[in-house]
Amino acid sequence: MLKILLAACLSVTVLSAQAQVKASDDGKSWTVNIRNADIQAFISQIADMTGKNFVVDPRVRARDVTVVSTKALSAEEVYELFLSVLQVHGYAAVPAGDIIKIVPNTTAKQSNLPLVEKGQGTGEELVTRVIAVENSPVEELVPVLRPLVPQYGHLAAVGSANALIISDHLDNIRRMEAIIANLDNAESEDVMVIKLEHAFAGDMVKMLESLTPQTASRRSKAKEGAVTVVADERTNRLIIKGDRITRERMARMVRSLDTPDSASSGVNVVRLTHGDAKTLADILKNYADGASASKPGGEAKTAASSSSSKVSIQADESLNALVIRAEPGMMKELQSIISQLDVRRAQILIEAAIVEVTGENAKSLGFQYVGGSDESGVGAVNFNNAGLSVNSILQALATDDPSGLSLGDGLAFGVGETDADGDLKWGALMQALASSTDVNLLSTPSILTLDNEEASIIVGENVPFVTGQSTSTGSGVSNPFTTIQREDVGLTLKVTPHVAGLSTIRLELEQENSAVKESSGEAVDIVTTTRKLQSTVLADDGETIALGGLIKDDIRKVVRKVPLLGDIPLLGFLFRSTSNSRQKSNLMVFLRPTILADNDRLVQMSREKYMGITALQFEVNGDGELEQVVKHPLPTQVEKVFEGRMPVSQEFRDAYDADQNGDDAEQAEEAVEEAESEE
Repeated sequence: MLKILLAACLSVTVLSAQAQVKASDDGKSWTVNIRNADIQAFISQIADMTGKNFVVDPRVRARDVTVVSTKALSAEEVYELFLSVLQVHGYAAVPAGDIIKIVPNTTAKQSNLPLVEKGQGTGEELVTRVIAVENSPVEELVPVLRPLVPQYGHLAAVGSANALIISDHLDNIRRMEAIIANLDNAESEDVMVIKLEHAFAGDMVKMLESLTPQTASRRSKAKEGAVTVVADERTNRLIIKGDRITRERMARMVRSLDTPDSASSGVNVVRLTHGDAKTLADILKNYADGASASKPGGEAKTAASSSSSKVSIQADESLNALVIRAEPGMMKELQSIISQLDVRRAQILIEAAIVEVTGENAKSLGFQYVGGSDESGVGAVNFNNAGLSVNSILQALATDDPSGLSLGDGLAFGVGETDADGDLKWGALMQALASSTDVNLLSTPSILTLDNEEASIIVGENVPFVTGQSTSTGSGVSNPFTTIQREDVGLTLKVTPHVAGLSTIRLELEQENSAVKESSGEAVDIVTTTRKLQSTVLADDGETIALGGLIKDDIRKVVRKVPLLGDIPLLGFLFRSTSNSRQKSNLMVFLRPTILADNDRLVQMSREKYMGITALQFEVNGDGELEQVVKHPLPTQVEKVFEGRMPVSQEFRDAYDADQNGDDAEQAEEAVEEAESEE
C-alpha cells in the first residue's frame, strides 16, 4: 500500500521522476531510490517514514532530487540521509520543539539552532557548540579554522573565556575539535626564563629574530610551530615560550651569544664635528643617570647602580672629542643622541641701522644800557644770555684789564660817552645772533653669530670717569689722589638669535648708543647721553623691522626785560633780551636678520659686503671699466686681502737668492780656514 501511495505521489508531482521504496519484513527499514524528484514530495515521503513534522520555508524549491540506495535503512538512517540531501541542495533542518523547520542554510544560523555539548549528537545536523581551549590563545586558532567553516556557518572567538563558538554541521564540528586538540598542546605553552649576564635583553631579542625567522617578539603574533621570545629589560632576562625542542635549541644559542665584552668593545672615542665636547658630555651624563634611575623595583635599583657605574663619559677639549665607556645597549643610545646633537648649526647675520636726524634753530636779540659816575652812582640794564654783558665791561673798566673781554658770535654794536677824565658817562650795547644746525647720523653695525649663541659688538671710546678724590696731609707731606673708572662710550649691540622655524628668528637683543655731551658749566664731571633699547622680537629671514625710536621736539622762548619799560608797545623791545630756540630730534632703530644655513650663502654674503667697501675706492668710466679713485686701493677680491699688498717681483727674488747663496759660500770658506788652522 505504501509503495502504491509513494508511486502515485511522485507521478503526480514530478512526471519524470521514478521512486522505489521497499519496506522490510518487520516494517522498520526502507530502501530509497529516487531520480529527479521534487523536494516537496521527498520531504513528504521522509515525514511518512520517520514520523517527524516538517515546516517548509517557501524558498525551499528543487526538482532534481536524486537518491540512490541499495541498502535497507532504518528511520534514523533515513533521517540522516534526508539531512545530507538538504545540505547538498543548500537547505538545513532546524529543530523547534516537535517541529523541524526546513530553511535555506544561509539563514539557518539566525534560527534557534540547538546547543549541543561535547560528545552529543551525530550526523549532518546543523548545531551550535562552544569549545573551550585550554592552552593556546583562541585568537591564534581563528585564522586556522575559518577556512574549514562554510559561508553559512559561524565561527567566533571569546577572548575573555578563551573559547570558540561554532555553528556548523555536527560532523564538521567534530573534525575541527580534533584539529583544535592537536594544536592546543600544553607543551607549546611552556616557558623558559634565561638570565643574561653580559648581553642586553633588548639587543638579544633583535639578534634572535634575525637569526631565526620563526621567532616572534612580544609585539608580534607567533606563527604555528614558532617560538616566542620576550625581553624583560627590567631584570635583563629572556622569556622563551614554545615546544621543548625549540626552547632547548634557543637556550643553547642564547648562552653561546651571552659572552663578556672584549677590552675595547665597550670603549668608543667620538670626534665631534660641530658640538662642544664639554657641554655634550654633561648632557650625556645626565641622560645616563636618568635612564638608570628610571628603573623601578628592588632588583631595578641594583641594576641601576650597576649600569650607572659602568657608564663613563669624559670630554677631551683639546681634540673636541668624547671618550665613552658603556654597555652595548647604552652605547648605542648615546651614539644616537650624539648623532642628533652634533649637527651644523645655522649662522645668523644681524644688521642694525641707527638713524638719527637732528635740527636746531636759535635766535637771540638783546639791548643793554649803563650810565652814571663814581660820585653820583652807576645804573645799568644787564642781560647775560645774549653773549657779552655790560657787567663784564664795567669790571674790565674798573680793573683796567680788558683781557677778559671777548665778543661772542653774531652782531655786537655799542655806543657811549666818556667825561674829561676818561670815565664812562653812559653806554648802550646791542647784540643779535641766529644759528641753525642740521645733523644726519647713520650707524649700521652688523654682527655674525651661531644659532643660540650670544654675540656683541662695541664701537666707541673708553672714557675715564672720576669716582672719588682725597687729600691726605701728614708730617708736612701732601698726598692727593683721584680714583677713576673707565667705561665704554659709543655704540654697543648685543644679540642672541634663535631660529624658531624654517624662516623665522627670535632675537633677544640689547642696543645702546651713548656719547659724551659737550661741556656745560653746571656739570661737575663728564656728562654722557644714552639711548638704550632692550627687547625680544620675532622676524622673518631677510625682513627689515623697526625696533623702536624717539621723536623729540623741544621749543624754548626766553624773554628777559626791564619791568614796565619792557612792556611799552613798540619801544619795549629796547629794554628786552629775547632768545628763541627749537630743537628737533628723530631717532629710529632698524634690524634685519639673515639666516646663513650653508657655507655657500656665507661666502656670497662676505663677497657682497667686501664689494660694498671696495666700491668706495673705484669708479666706472665711460667704457664700463673700473678706475681707481685712491692711490693704493684695496684688492678687488676678498680672497686677496690676506695676500701681500704688493707682489714680489722676479728681480727681487733673484737678488734675494743670490744674497743667500753668497752668505752660504762665505760661511763655508770660514769653516775651511778654521779646520786648517786647527791642523
